[in-house]
Amino acid sequence: MLRKFAIALMGVVLSLTAHATSLDDYLPKDVSYNPDIPTPKEVLGYEVGEWHVRPEQLVRYMEVLAEKSDRFQIEVTGYTHERRPLVLLTVTSPQNHSNIESLRQQHVALADPNQKGDVDNAPLVLYMGYSIHGDEPSGSNSALLYAYYLAAAEGEKIEAVLRDSIILLDPSFNPDGLARFAQWANQHKSQNLVADTQHREHIQPMPRGRVNHYWFDLNRDWLLLQHPESRARIANFQKWKPNVLTDFHEMGTDSTFFFQPGIPSRKNPNTPEENVKLTQTLAEGHAAALDQQGRLYFTEEAFDDFYVGKGSTYPDVQGAIGILFEQASSRGHAQDSINGLVEFPFTIQNQFTTSLTTMYGAHANKKWFLDYQQRFYDDAMAAAKKADFKGYVVGDNTDPARLNEMLSILAQHGIKSYPLTKSVNVDGIKYSPGSSYYIPLAQDQYVLIRAIFMDQKSFKDNTFYDVSGWTFPHAFNVQFSEFDGWSIDVAKQPWQAPAQQSVELPADAYAYAFEWHGYFAPRALTRLLQADIHVRQANQGFTAKTANGNVELAPGTVVVTRAYQTQDWQQVQAKLAEIARDNQLKVHAISSGLTPKGMDLGSRNLAPVKPVSVMMVVGTDANMYEAGEAWYYLDRHVGLPVSMVDTDRLNQVDLTRYTHILMVDGRYSKLNKHSAERLRDWVNNGGVIIGQQGGAKWLSEQNILAAKFVDTKTFRDAFERQELNYGDMDDYYGERRLAGAIFELQLDTTHPLTFGFPRNTLPVFKDSLNAMVVPEQPFVTVARYSEKAPLLAGFTAKPNQQTLADKAAIMAHRKGRGRVIAFADDVNFRAFFWGSAKLLSNAIFLAPEVRPTLSDEENVEAAAAEAAEAAHAH
Repeated sequence: MLRKFAIALMGVVLSLTAHATSLDDYLPKDVSYNPDIPTPKEVLGYEVGEWHVRPEQLVRYMEVLAEKSDRFQIEVTGYTHERRPLVLLTVTSPQNHSNIESLRQQHVALADPNQKGDVDNAPLVLYMGYSIHGDEPSGSNSALLYAYYLAAAEGEKIEAVLRDSIILLDPSFNPDGLARFAQWANQHKSQNLVADTQHREHIQPMPRGRVNHYWFDLNRDWLLLQHPESRARIANFQKWKPNVLTDFHEMGTDSTFFFQPGIPSRKNPNTPEENVKLTQTLAEGHAAALDQQGRLYFTEEAFDDFYVGKGSTYPDVQGAIGILFEQASSRGHAQDSINGLVEFPFTIQNQFTTSLTTMYGAHANKKWFLDYQQRFYDDAMAAAKKADFKGYVVGDNTDPARLNEMLSILAQHGIKSYPLTKSVNVDGIKYSPGSSYYIPLAQDQYVLIRAIFMDQKSFKDNTFYDVSGWTFPHAFNVQFSEFDGWSIDVAKQPWQAPAQQSVELPADAYAYAFEWHGYFAPRALTRLLQADIHVRQANQGFTAKTANGNVELAPGTVVVTRAYQTQDWQQVQAKLAEIARDNQLKVHAISSGLTPKGMDLGSRNLAPVKPVSVMMVVGTDANMYEAGEAWYYLDRHVGLPVSMVDTDRLNQVDLTRYTHILMVDGRYSKLNKHSAERLRDWVNNGGVIIGQQGGAKWLSEQNILAAKFVDTKTFRDAFERQELNYGDMDDYYGERRLAGAIFELQLDTTHPLTFGFPRNTLPVFKDSLNAMVVPEQPFVTVARYSEKAPLLAGFTAKPNQQTLADKAAIMAHRKGRGRVIAFADDVNFRAFFWGSAKLLSNAIFLAPEVRPTLSDEENVEAAAAEAAEAAHAH
């Protein structure tokens, strides 16, 4: 079978030249082509590879093919942040199109253990996807060729594939990034191509075309679903349950060409071995085709297949085969490399070739792929029944927003969560109806469930590309337990997105209040301020009188009083009701300013909230991803406009416009002594500066942050270095690296920066060895890594765990009239860690409550001054 497959592919590749200059140079000669199908040049006005295709051109060509070919149907499945359409082409024989829904149901029945799918008659389904990184454009440009081939190729070879298969063609996973890079490459193209690696065409500015609108790597969002591109893609995947999904990428110019399987020991533990065998079968076809061209390539090196949130791994835990392709990039139209000149058409050609070998290879092994898919789900159900527990219970009674977002993501992946109808106690935790759900293992997505809830800490190979832990309940700071009881009472219908609830507020209230526990409470506060409504925030807990009796309200509670409003009270009431509805908040109507317990509503401990103006330092010195995460969170989840200023402009901007400055991870080498002095003066005059990771380190180095970071020598000395051989080097440095794990923080819950968090522990994502030494001065350490067992999920070597234990993760102090706040970690990792993201909002809105400095004398003097002021007022 494999030998015949390889020989059949020779006709695909023999006609391909080293550097295609026309359509004929790209196309195989073993089929004929329908002259009525327009070529890319006839629609776009240039040969493929002559210019970088823009998303609107790509979509237009696909629309033309759908008009001209009865093999094609096109649909818009969503829109990007920049409102570019996400298109999906369904390609099959005209006869299949007349019966497409029946064929889809016939195919997805293979993935349902409760149905007996017909392996012999179900269609093969391929999801051919391209260029999730916009500056890796050879994929999307090769999609032009592949689409033309599917529409125009004639002969029994292609007709057999179209009769037996349904091909889902996704020509651009990331249109916004592709648009950014195509514009950059095209605007720098010369008539005489410049291959110099230092030429501006090959050096992108920030943000690079790799990322989407908010500077996210969409190839890390397949599981997390925080962006519209991912949500549309996963809806298509779950609708069709494809057998193969392709993921076409580019890598460094000095490399060659890679295709999976990758490093055998670095696959996800939930991926079956048969998956690797199927991948190897397709790999033999790729190799045969590339051998005929004399192309260099490699497999089983460099790239792991571990994180199920990547395009090449997500299918692997769902009965499909995900395949990663990596082509050495021209990063423009032509570029020098150690292997010689790399031209854009050359890179396109490899991606087109392996698109064909994937299609024909899967078709040649259709029965195996379909049978494997069916057995995968049958085996998964059997494994679920044999598991040592029955399912997971999850719950959170403090904030429906975080819990509902997690359940929404699970539902989009085809995972059912059932509401509890009676309370259950598991692991000493009480899970109650209305805020708790049961996720049984015995459902179709058993393997994906285990991957999502995985909190494994040790692995066969402890070297990871970027992350080793992503446990959903940890990310959302939701309590969860394995359930192995005899029975559990749940509703018959699984979780569905709750309908928006209207909020009715009595008009005669003395004041209104909502607690800070809600994930969207900061957005509600922002909207109130933007509506010019007078708002106050409590730095202490208190008990209030309401029409429903006395209500205990926690520190951080937001209060809207009748006093000091410049608008009609009924307008304030109506606006608050609208804001509460939009942000899933419960509002209490307070009947009196005199409280049964705690401060009264006129207390100075219920201080007015002042409007904020936030600036974030960005540019080549700042971590693009972390900056994008902060921008996304503050823009989409808090509703705050963020002024972004590049490091090379920082010395020219008027800092007095801003109340807060955020410095995310980065090296900040472009900031000079004058920059540090300006920021120091700005803080001393009342500004709040917030540093994350490298940003916090830079503040420490400039004596703005009064904290010392644990030095690299301390971490290095924790590892044994004796009797190591040269061959141990990769393992040694792999062990020392902290490649994305989840750690537990111990919070000082009395500190204002922790207001609104439900427990004194908090999971946080950690991808660096950043940690601060706990100072002798009390009150400035907000959170520490847990002393006994800081690692919750993912891999971190024992010496690193021991060094990090009990070190400071969050610190905050006064400096002059201002505040300095430091996070050792990225609190909003990939916009997915909803559980810790609100730390950034707290650093903005609750910073005025940060009172201590690292000087005991200053703190005594400040306390004395405060007491004197109170006495004078009395």
